[in-house]
Amino acid sequence: MSEHWIERRTADGSSTLAHGAHGETFHSLSGAWTQARERYARECRLRERALELARAGTRTLRLLDIGTGLGFNLAAALEALDGTGVELEATSLERDAELLARVAQDPREPADLELWHAHVRSALRAAFARPADDAVPLATGRLRLRIGDARASLADLPDGARFDAVFLDPFSPRVEPDLWSREFLAAVARRMDPGSRLSTYSAATEVRVGLHAAGLRVGPGVPVGEKREGTLASPDQELTSFEPRIQRRLVSRARSIPMDPGFGPRAGGTRGSIP
Repeated sequence: MSEHWIERRTADGSSTLAHGAHGETFHSLSGAWTQARERYARECRLRERALELARAGTRTLRLLDIGTGLGFNLAAALEALDGTGVELEATSLERDAELLARVAQDPREPADLELWHAHVRSALRAAFARPADDAVPLATGRLRLRIGDARASLADLPDGARFDAVFLDPFSPRVEPDLWSREFLAAVARRMDPGSRLSTYSAATEVRVGLHAAGLRVGPGVPVGEKREGTLASPDQELTSFEPRIQRRLVSRARSIPMDPGFGPRAGGTRGSIP
């Protein structure tokens, strides 16, 4: 790996990278692969959502993956959809092209991670060999990789593009504040279809307020490793409730936020694939 990154072994046997400057890691040291599976694939109910879509006659689950990183979350999504008969159509946003180029060549352990991560690496290699934004094969689905500022990448998606799940996994608000701003969270909310869920490791009050102000239902995520809870959001799904005191505070704070009328959940999207 580049000198900007430091390899760190995590408690479940998988490894992650720490940034050489600010020190933050891509994943929890309690278990990188465990976090990808439990915080993202499981909390977004990817398998259950895929089966619901299949019963309705839809054979594609659309994922917005904010922060490609090492590709573990994409690997967990592939694992979750295995055997459902539903393909994964993933749009993944990442700022660091050099990191992705190296990840594309770097096998990962343990074996159950490598089984799915190998597909991610293959897709990344294909993405680098094609024009920007071309879809490439990803196991039984496809990946569209957008490199650059996620705010611009999201804005550049077709107006009607909507998603069944969102993995919100940039570095912390301290390191990447723009990707936790109220404006960006509102732009993400606009892209969420009915029945979708967003999951993030962050339990910061301001993140939760921003999601609520964007018109989403918000609730706590389950404990994963040493992290007591994350955050879930959905336009319409029932979520575990916060304690009444916390819920009142979030609602009160969200009501005080003046939002640009161009943001917030919006009707009129389509289920079609992103061209």
